[in-house]
Amino acid sequence: FSSGVGTSSMVLTSSITSGLALAAVASANRRRGAQQTRSKDDGLCYTSVSLCAFESELGVQAPVGYWDPLGLSADGDAATFKRRRTSEIKHGRICMLATMGYITPEITGKFPGYLSPSTGLKFDDIPNGLAAVSKVPGAGWFQIFLYALYCEITGGFGFSTPGDCGWKPPGLATDDPEKKTRRLNAELANGRLAMMAIIGM
Repeated sequence: FSSGVGTSSMVLTSSITSGLALAAVASANRRRGAQQTRSKDDGLCYTSVSLCAFESELGVQAPVGYWDPLGLSADGDAATFKRRRTSEIKHGRICMLATMGYITPEITGKFPGYLSPSTGLKFDDIPNGLAAVSKVPGAGWFQIFLYALYCEITGGFGFSTPGDCGWKPPGLATDDPEKKTRRLNAELANGRLAMMAIIGM
């Protein structure tokens, strides 16, 4: 297990290093091609359209600030930004669950009993990671697919308000604007970290 963790850490470190190198090059190119949207006289914004349009959005956090190294929102299209933000939140939530689902069974053990009684398949027989794909019966994957489809449909696919699926988690949801902003920012940050973590695993 410790060997696996060490390998995962090396993969994660390598991924982050490569990503930072790519981001540095892309960011330099974006700065060179940035369009000035306000004059220097007003002393406000000297950067691209996307920075001026989205610098106050959730997820823009110190010390990086607004960070779009590949220039995906360089056109300042609000609808496209909203769709991508929805996807980012959704993928972040999935990866947070995936990361916990990968780590927790190694620490606490797996459920007792059978995953598929008809085939004699126990929960203990299911390995972690991609090896589980070939072990879980097709009917099990079909059930997972149906549940995911149900969540998408009943949640309105999350496009009305990014990340708002109509369910307020007990103990986390709040009507206090300051707390809500802080917690939504934390969700984005943790989701981004989880996406990198599950890739490394």
